[in-house]
Amino acid sequence: MELSSVFNKTRKGVEEISTRAHRLPSRVRAMLILVDGHRNGNELLALSHSAEEGRRQLATLLDGGFVEIVPGHHEGPAPGLAEEPRDLPDEDISLARSYAVHTLWELLGAHAGGLVADLEKARTSQDLRQHVGRIRAALRHAPDQHKVRQFLEKLTLALD
Repeated sequence: MELSSVFNKTRKGVEEISTRAHRLPSRVRAMLILVDGHRNGNELLALSHSAEEGRRQLATLLDGGFVEIVPGHHEGPAPGLAEEPRDLPDEDISLARSYAVHTLWELLGAHAGGLVADLEKARTSQDLRQHVGRIRAALRHAPDQHKVRQFLEKLTLALD
């Protein structure tokens, strides 16, 4: 599996999203939802809980015929193509929001409360983007700055 390749849902994948007929495990289904015909494997792995888990999920989807590699397309979307930021489908924003909330609790503990409350109200990717400045400010003094950098990179990928 070439991670620089762009992945797209097959007919079977689209059917699974709408019917859940194949009863994919929730994290594998979440990865399927993220596959949009624009993100490459590396971008999808960056959105998963861990790179190893993401590889397994993507391999499961590929082997099961839920996704396919877009022929001749070996990189992510070209920067600046979209004039307006696009909103993610509800399930995608839910996954990004959940990841942000969980990580903020982990990094900030009880100090995350107010920010988390605001993030939980977000319904679109634009709503989440409005809080990125506050998130960065809140994390400036978090003890694990390596994890902060990783979180901010993944959050940026999820919202782009």
